Amino acid sequence: MFYYRLNIEYDGTNYAGFQYQKDAPTIQGEINRALINLYGGKITTLGSSRTDTGVHAKNQLVKITMDSSLDESKFLQEFNQTVSKDIKTLEIFKTTFDFNPIHSAQKKEYRYFFTNIRDPKNLDRRFVANISNELDFDSMNIALKKIIGEHDFKNFTSMGSNVESTIRTIFEAKLSTVKLNEVFEKDSLFYSEEICFELKFTGNGFLKQMIRHLVASLWSVGTSKLSLEEFEKTINGEPIPKRLWKVAPPNGLFLFNISLPK
Repeated sequence: MFYYRLNIEYDGTNYAGFQYQKDAPTIQGEINRALINLYGGKITTLGSSRTDTGVHAKNQLVKITMDSSLDESKFLQEFNQTVSKDIKTLEIFKTTFDFNPIHSAQKKEYRYFFTNIRDPKNLDRRFVANISNELDFDSMNIALKKIIGEHDFKNFTSMGSNVESTIRTIFEAKLSTVKLNEVFEKDSLFYSEEICFELKFTGNGFLKQMIRHLVASLWSVGTSKLSLEEFEKTINGEPIPKRLWKVAPPNGLFLFNISLPK
Protein backbone atom coordinates (compact mmCIF):
# COMPACT_ATOMS: atom_id res chain seq x y z
CA MET A 1 0.00 0.00 0.00
CA PHE A 2 1.03 3.63 -0.54
CA TYR A 3 0.41 6.47 1.93
CA TYR A 4 0.23 10.23 1.34
CA ARG A 5 -0.63 13.28 3.40
CA LEU A 6 -2.51 16.19 1.90
CA ASN A 7 -2.75 19.73 3.25
CA ILE A 8 -6.02 21.16 1.95
CA GLU A 9 -8.24 24.18 2.35
CA TYR A 10 -11.96 24.22 1.67
CA ASP A 11 -15.06 26.36 1.67
CA GLY A 12 -17.57 24.34 3.70
CA THR A 13 -20.59 26.51 2.86
CA ASN A 14 -22.33 23.95 0.65
CA TYR A 15 -21.29 20.79 2.50
CA ALA A 16 -22.67 18.73 5.39
CA GLY A 17 -19.28 18.74 7.10
CA PHE A 18 -16.03 16.94 6.36
CA GLN A 19 -16.93 13.32 7.13
CA TYR A 20 -18.43 11.16 4.37
CA GLN A 21 -22.22 10.73 4.42
CA LYS A 22 -24.08 8.53 1.98
CA ASP A 23 -26.92 10.94 1.23
CA ALA A 24 -25.33 14.37 1.66
CA PRO A 25 -22.47 16.29 0.01
CA THR A 26 -19.34 16.28 2.18
CA ILE A 27 -15.73 17.35 1.77
CA GLN A 28 -14.42 13.80 2.27
CA GLY A 29 -16.94 12.45 -0.21
CA GLU A 30 -15.80 14.96 -2.83
CA ILE A 31 -12.12 14.16 -2.19
CA ASN A 32 -12.81 10.43 -2.51
CA ARG A 33 -14.72 10.98 -5.76
CA ALA A 34 -11.86 12.97 -7.29
CA LEU A 35 -9.21 10.44 -6.23
CA ILE A 36 -11.16 7.50 -7.64
CA ASN A 37 -11.75 9.34 -10.90
CA LEU A 38 -8.03 10.02 -11.21
CA TYR A 39 -6.51 6.75 -10.00
CA GLY A 40 -9.19 4.08 -9.51
CA GLY A 41 -8.45 1.08 -7.32
CA LYS A 42 -8.86 0.88 -3.56
CA ILE A 43 -8.57 4.27 -1.87
CA THR A 44 -9.38 5.37 1.69
CA THR A 45 -9.02 8.78 3.33
CA LEU A 46 -8.86 10.05 6.91
CA GLY A 47 -9.03 13.69 8.02
CA SER A 48 -7.51 15.25 11.13
CA SER A 49 -10.77 16.98 12.11
CA ARG A 50 -14.45 16.30 11.41
CA THR A 51 -15.52 19.86 10.74
CA ASP A 52 -19.29 20.42 10.93
CA THR A 53 -21.79 21.58 8.34
CA GLY A 54 -20.82 24.99 6.95
CA VAL A 55 -17.41 25.12 8.68
CA HIS A 56 -14.30 25.90 6.62
CA ALA A 57 -10.64 24.87 6.75
CA LYS A 58 -7.46 26.71 5.89
CA ASN A 59 -5.23 23.73 6.67
CA GLN A 60 -6.91 20.35 7.07
CA LEU A 61 -4.69 17.24 6.98
CA VAL A 62 -5.91 14.22 5.04
CA LYS A 63 -4.20 10.82 4.88
CA ILE A 64 -4.65 8.83 1.66
CA THR A 65 -4.16 5.07 1.59
CA MET A 66 -4.13 3.53 -1.90
CA ASP A 67 -2.95 0.39 -3.66
CA SER A 68 -0.95 2.22 -6.35
CA SER A 69 1.56 5.06 -6.27
CA LEU A 70 0.96 8.52 -7.70
CA ASP A 71 3.20 11.13 -9.30
CA GLU A 72 3.58 13.82 -6.64
CA SER A 73 4.95 16.33 -9.12
CA LYS A 74 1.70 16.24 -11.11
CA PHE A 75 -0.75 15.61 -8.30
CA LEU A 76 -1.60 19.17 -7.22
CA GLN A 77 -2.51 20.33 -10.71
CA GLU A 78 -4.40 17.16 -11.65
CA PHE A 79 -6.30 16.88 -8.38
CA ASN A 80 -7.24 20.56 -8.17
CA GLN A 81 -8.59 20.39 -11.72
CA THR A 82 -10.72 17.35 -10.84
CA VAL A 83 -12.02 18.15 -7.36
CA SER A 84 -14.76 20.69 -6.62
CA LYS A 85 -13.72 24.35 -6.83
CA ASP A 86 -14.63 24.64 -3.14
CA ILE A 87 -11.59 22.48 -2.29
CA LYS A 88 -7.92 23.18 -2.92
CA THR A 89 -4.94 20.96 -2.19
CA LEU A 90 -1.94 23.00 -1.05
CA GLU A 91 0.72 20.33 -0.50
CA ILE A 92 1.27 16.58 -0.76
CA PHE A 93 3.83 14.46 1.11
CA LYS A 94 4.63 10.77 1.26
CA THR A 95 3.90 9.30 4.67
CA THR A 96 3.75 5.92 6.41
CA PHE A 97 1.26 3.36 7.64
CA ASP A 98 1.77 4.60 11.21
CA PHE A 99 0.81 8.20 10.50
CA ASN A 100 -2.63 9.03 11.89
CA PRO A 101 -3.80 12.62 11.22
CA ILE A 102 -6.04 12.54 14.30
CA HIS A 103 -3.72 11.06 16.92
CA SER A 104 -0.52 12.58 15.51
CA ALA A 105 -1.79 16.14 15.99
CA GLN A 106 -0.13 17.89 18.95
CA LYS A 107 -2.10 21.13 18.65
CA LYS A 108 -5.14 22.30 16.72
CA GLU A 109 -5.84 25.93 15.94
CA TYR A 110 -9.27 27.31 15.14
CA ARG A 111 -10.20 30.89 14.27
CA TYR A 112 -13.62 32.48 14.28
CA PHE A 113 -14.21 35.65 12.24
CA PHE A 114 -17.09 38.00 12.98
CA THR A 115 -18.31 41.58 12.76
CA ASN A 116 -20.32 43.58 15.28
CA ILE A 117 -22.61 45.54 12.96
CA ARG A 118 -26.29 46.32 13.47
CA ASP A 119 -27.18 45.84 9.78
CA PRO A 120 -24.66 43.66 7.88
CA LYS A 121 -26.87 42.84 4.88
CA ASN A 122 -24.50 44.37 2.32
CA LEU A 123 -21.49 42.29 3.44
CA ASP A 124 -20.41 38.86 2.20
CA ARG A 125 -21.42 36.48 5.02
CA ARG A 126 -19.90 33.24 3.68
CA PHE A 127 -16.77 33.43 5.84
CA VAL A 128 -17.57 36.05 8.47
CA ALA A 129 -20.39 35.81 11.01
CA ASN A 130 -22.07 38.78 12.66
CA ILE A 131 -23.59 39.66 16.00
CA SER A 132 -25.80 42.75 15.90
CA ASN A 133 -25.94 43.51 19.62
CA GLU A 134 -23.20 45.85 20.81
CA LEU A 135 -20.34 43.97 22.53
CA ASP A 136 -18.24 44.91 25.54
CA PHE A 137 -14.85 43.72 24.35
CA ASP A 138 -13.15 44.45 27.68
CA SER A 139 -15.37 41.89 29.41
CA MET A 140 -14.78 39.40 26.60
CA ASN A 141 -11.01 39.74 26.99
CA ILE A 142 -11.27 39.05 30.72
CA ALA A 143 -13.34 35.94 29.97
CA LEU A 144 -10.82 34.77 27.36
CA LYS A 145 -8.07 34.66 29.97
CA LYS A 146 -10.17 32.28 32.05
CA ILE A 147 -10.33 29.79 29.15
CA ILE A 148 -6.56 29.23 29.02
CA GLY A 149 -5.36 26.08 30.78
CA GLU A 150 -6.87 22.68 31.49
CA HIS A 151 -10.63 22.64 32.07
CA ASP A 152 -13.62 20.35 31.90
CA PHE A 153 -15.52 21.71 28.90
CA LYS A 154 -18.63 19.54 29.33
CA ASN A 155 -20.78 22.69 29.20
CA PHE A 156 -19.31 23.56 25.80
CA THR A 157 -20.21 20.59 23.64
CA SER A 158 -23.23 19.37 21.70
CA MET A 159 -25.05 16.05 21.69
CA GLY A 160 -23.70 13.32 19.43
CA SER A 161 -20.11 13.27 20.63
CA ASN A 162 -18.93 10.00 22.16
CA VAL A 163 -15.68 10.88 23.96
CA GLU A 164 -13.94 9.35 26.97
CA SER A 165 -13.22 12.72 28.55
CA THR A 166 -14.44 16.30 28.18
CA ILE A 167 -11.23 17.70 29.68
CA ARG A 168 -9.14 19.71 27.23
CA THR A 169 -6.17 22.07 27.48
CA ILE A 170 -6.29 25.49 25.81
CA PHE A 171 -2.90 27.07 25.09
CA GLU A 172 -4.13 30.30 23.53
CA ALA A 173 -7.43 32.22 23.48
CA LYS A 174 -7.15 35.64 21.90
CA LEU A 175 -9.35 38.39 20.45
CA SER A 176 -8.01 40.79 17.83
CA THR A 177 -8.99 42.94 14.87
CA VAL A 178 -7.71 41.64 11.53
CA LYS A 179 -7.67 42.39 7.83
CA LEU A 180 -8.56 39.21 5.97
CA ASN A 181 -6.14 40.08 3.17
CA GLU A 182 -3.38 39.76 5.77
CA VAL A 183 -4.73 36.50 7.17
CA PHE A 184 -5.23 34.67 3.85
CA GLU A 185 -2.93 34.55 0.84
CA LYS A 186 -4.14 36.19 -2.36
CA ASP A 187 -4.64 32.83 -4.10
CA SER A 188 -6.61 31.44 -1.15
CA LEU A 189 -10.29 30.58 -1.43
CA PHE A 190 -10.95 33.05 1.39
CA TYR A 191 -9.02 36.17 0.34
CA SER A 192 -11.01 39.33 1.10
CA GLU A 193 -10.53 43.02 1.80
CA GLU A 194 -12.84 42.86 4.82
CA ILE A 195 -11.81 44.00 8.30
CA CYS A 196 -13.34 42.04 11.15
CA PHE A 197 -12.76 40.56 14.60
CA GLU A 198 -10.96 37.28 15.10
CA LEU A 199 -11.22 34.85 18.01
CA LYS A 200 -8.24 32.48 17.97
CA PHE A 201 -8.17 29.25 19.96
CA THR A 202 -5.25 26.80 20.14
CA GLY A 203 -5.53 23.60 22.16
CA ASN A 204 -4.68 19.93 22.37
CA GLY A 205 -8.13 19.04 21.07
CA PHE A 206 -11.71 20.25 20.91
CA LEU A 207 -15.13 18.73 21.55
CA LYS A 208 -18.05 18.70 19.12
CA GLN A 209 -19.02 22.32 18.37
CA MET A 210 -16.85 23.44 21.32
CA ILE A 211 -15.46 26.50 19.52
CA ARG A 212 -18.92 27.67 18.49
CA HIS A 213 -20.14 27.28 22.07
CA LEU A 214 -17.15 29.25 23.35
CA VAL A 215 -17.79 32.03 20.84
CA ALA A 216 -21.50 32.19 21.73
CA SER A 217 -20.74 32.27 25.46
CA LEU A 218 -18.21 35.06 24.94
CA TRP A 219 -20.84 37.02 23.01
CA SER A 220 -23.18 36.46 25.96
CA VAL A 221 -20.53 37.93 28.26
CA GLY A 222 -20.07 40.83 25.84
CA THR A 223 -23.80 41.61 25.83
CA SER A 224 -24.12 41.18 29.64
CA LYS A 225 -26.43 38.17 29.30
CA LEU A 226 -23.81 36.10 31.13
CA SER A 227 -21.74 37.48 34.00
CA LEU A 228 -18.02 36.82 34.30
CA GLU A 229 -18.72 34.84 37.47
CA GLU A 230 -21.25 32.63 35.66
CA PHE A 231 -18.83 32.20 32.76
CA GLU A 232 -16.06 31.07 35.09
CA LYS A 233 -18.35 28.48 36.67
CA THR A 234 -19.22 27.03 33.27
CA ILE A 235 -15.52 26.90 32.30
CA ASN A 236 -14.78 25.00 35.52
CA GLY A 237 -17.37 22.38 34.56
CA GLU A 238 -19.94 23.23 37.22
CA PRO A 239 -23.41 21.93 36.27
CA ILE A 240 -25.69 24.54 34.76
CA PRO A 241 -29.50 24.05 34.75
CA LYS A 242 -29.88 25.65 31.33
CA ARG A 243 -27.39 26.73 28.69
CA LEU A 244 -27.45 30.52 28.53
CA TRP A 245 -26.55 30.80 24.85
CA LYS A 246 -27.28 29.36 21.42
CA VAL A 247 -24.40 27.89 19.45
CA ALA A 248 -22.71 30.47 17.19
CA PRO A 249 -23.29 30.09 13.42
CA PRO A 250 -20.80 27.93 11.50
CA ASN A 251 -19.88 30.34 8.71
CA GLY A 252 -17.27 32.26 10.73
CA LEU A 253 -15.37 29.17 11.88
CA PHE A 254 -12.14 27.91 10.33
CA LEU A 255 -9.94 24.95 11.16
CA PHE A 256 -6.81 27.01 10.75
CA ASN A 257 -3.81 24.79 11.48
CA ILE A 258 -2.73 21.37 12.71
CA SER A 259 0.65 21.08 14.46
CA LEU A 260 2.51 17.78 14.01
CA PRO A 261 5.61 16.52 15.84
CA LYS A 262 8.83 17.79 14.26
